[in-house]
Amino acid sequence: MISCSMWAERIGALRPRQSRSQGFALLELIVAALISTLVAVWLANTWVNQVNDAVAQSSASLMRTAKTAVLHYLTQHGSAIRQADGDGSFNLPGYSNWEKPTIGELVSESLLPAGFPDHVASGAGLAVQILRSGTCPSLACKLEALIFTQDVLMPKTGSGDYASMQAQWTLAARGEGGAVLATQPNRILGASFNFPNPPVSEMAALPIGAVVMAVTVEQTQAMDFLKVKDERDPQFQGTLSVKGAVATEQGLRAEGFLWLGQRAFANASCAEDGLVAREHYGGLLVCRGMRWVSAGGIGGGGFSVNSLAGCTMDTMNPVTGACTCPTSYTAVRIADSGVDAGSGRTRGYLCVG
Repeated sequence: MISCSMWAERIGALRPRQSRSQGFALLELIVAALISTLVAVWLANTWVNQVNDAVAQSSASLMRTAKTAVLHYLTQHGSAIRQADGDGSFNLPGYSNWEKPTIGELVSESLLPAGFPDHVASGAGLAVQILRSGTCPSLACKLEALIFTQDVLMPKTGSGDYASMQAQWTLAARGEGGAVLATQPNRILGASFNFPNPPVSEMAALPIGAVVMAVTVEQTQAMDFLKVKDERDPQFQGTLSVKGAVATEQGLRAEGFLWLGQRAFANASCAEDGLVAREHYGGLLVCRGMRWVSAGGIGGGGFSVNSLAGCTMDTMNPVTGACTCPTSYTAVRIADSGVDAGSGRTRGYLCVG
């Protein structure tokens, strides 16, 4: 039999082992809890970054669409805006203030799709400001525009750090964006623009944390050029030079003179019926039946020569400006009157081609 003293000895020998096992189990639980906490924090931060990145991407895409609409607005109304008085007397139909077209007004003119929001994903309001510089009002007036958030672009979730949100939005804007930074609150800075803040004296300064896109002078100057299938009247004020042919489905109108450089000879072959050319002496020829013929129907003209007076202004050929026939025409005598004595003998000729 085992005495009581023996049982006590055996139980005493087991106690250190149980304490060591309990210590290891508690340490494992602490490590597991720490790892779980770190993973949870990491997942939460990742989720927050993904949400805020989605807000930045959505806001940048929205503002890029608005920027395109403002460029179209300036394309359609740029000439009138350049020559508008700055005192507010100019009225652009459909807009309460041509300097500050609203998102709703751009939607009404179909420059933006129906239902386009007037704020970005974070809730900040969206606005437009047209800027003019140089000699205004005149056609030389330079146009620019800002598309901006009226409030700070804040994260949708997280600590509310607008600076990190600005950074995410700048990346999403792909070089087109800018912002009002805490380090330079009096400037609106972007990769391709730098404006004072406020951009015009009548306008309140944009808050630190606002984000901006701009239509720059380089873009508005390019819109004045005639484009393929452009329905605008560009109203060219200078000389237009075209190297190739000009084709029109309607009439060609000229307020001044029409000058033709191409020269041809009557009765010579031509490439296409309906072409018009200048004869070598200055008359007009039309291609008919694949041959050049006189446009006025006077042929080679005619002239007369007096034996005493010779060729005078009254008798010379109006086609050539002399008593001759154009090249490729033959002078055929059709009249012979008078005698050599007295007033002289006059012979009349018709130029036949």
